[in-house]
Amino acid sequence: MAYFNIADATFSKSIASQDGVPRGMTWNNDGSKMYEVGSDSDLIYEYNVSTPYDIATATFSKSIATRDTYPTGMTWNNDGSKMYEVDLISAKIYEYDVSTAYDIATATFSKSIATRDTYPSGMAWNNDGSKMYEVSFIIGLIYEYDVSTPYDIATATFSKSIATQDAYPTGMTWNNDGSKMYGIEFSSGLTRIYEYNVSTPYDIATATFSQSINTQDASPTGITWNNDGSKMYEVGDASNKIYEYDVTPAQPPTVTASPIAHILQMI
Repeated sequence: MAYFNIADATFSKSIASQDGVPRGMTWNNDGSKMYEVGSDSDLIYEYNVSTPYDIATATFSKSIATRDTYPTGMTWNNDGSKMYEVDLISAKIYEYDVSTAYDIATATFSKSIATRDTYPSGMAWNNDGSKMYEVSFIIGLIYEYDVSTPYDIATATFSKSIATQDAYPTGMTWNNDGSKMYGIEFSSGLTRIYEYNVSTPYDIATATFSQSINTQDASPTGITWNNDGSKMYEVGDASNKIYEYDVTPAQPPTVTASPIAHILQMI
């Protein structure tokens, strides 16, 4: 079944965020832990999730201070040994070493780099850490970096950029093979999630706008998926909530054989 299609997304449930100004969220590798970053308290929050990827079963566990005063996004490498934070005010991306995988309490600041844009609002990686992406809030661009040492931001070199569909993008993510890219944005009261088809996996230069849907929140600030694209998540600043969508692919119509065809099968 083909998941990761935003047109098949149906709002399911929501929970209140821990922070008064939630800016982003992500998951660990199996959906047993959820993370939120907020710029009200400047914290990263960790939740334990008893039913994988079900936000209704998320219980707040712990928090740590962010490196800077206006964090707008966070993510992990592929095994939870590195965590990343992007900040709007300092215009930097921060990298942490994490001694116990996916446990924010064991995160130690390692290094930082300046972002390409003055007002970064999100970041993401490709599937193997060879490419990093940055979202620009004011200019409305997505930047792509080549990374010579996987997941090491110190080895990231700017490669290219593309314009987003809307003026104020606040987050981005990918499907599981880089054939689809997603952005979440708001501008002049228009709040949308955008889907792009990407002909060369993880190459933003080959991204073509495909479709869009309305967000649940009036000020969406983040977007992500579960591991197989059957659930999508939105972070909203207007209501201070995390929203969960069920993504159910449309079933092909059932073809009923004609009486003649049935008789022929019996001969």
